[in-house]
Amino acid sequence: MATTKELFKERMLIRKTDPERASVLGMLIDTVQKSIRELHRDEMPSDIANAAKKMYNETLASIADFRKGNGDTSELERELKILEEFLPATLSAAQMESEIRKIIDSLSPSDRTLKNIMPRLKGIEGIDMKAAREIVSGML
Repeated sequence: MATTKELFKERMLIRKTDPERASVLGMLIDTVQKSIRELHRDEMPSDIANAAKKMYNETLASIADFRKGNGDTSELERELKILEEFLPATLSAAQMESEIRKIIDSLSPSDRTLKNIMPRLKGIEGIDMKAAREIVSGML
């Protein structure tokens, strides 16, 4: 997993040859830096993936808005492709079910509630929280 320092070095090397990628890397670095300042902690390996996921979702929303107004989304779609390489690998439905089952089995029957399970899922890399919520609801 890359660090913001490594991303900054790459950005500086490619800023003239690939300005679009350099711009996306700059935004990604800024998002990570802002996040760690707000949390008052050092950078963690998952910070870049989390920032990329946030930016990816925001860009998807922007594309949807542009399409409503018949706007050109080609630049935003290129940004998505760049951000995709920084996204965490997503678990399959079967893998998510397995992880959720482990958490449910570790809890006492009285603690097997959505509010006790969902926070524990946040620590699992690659889990889709929306899909996990549906899976958990179905299991309870």
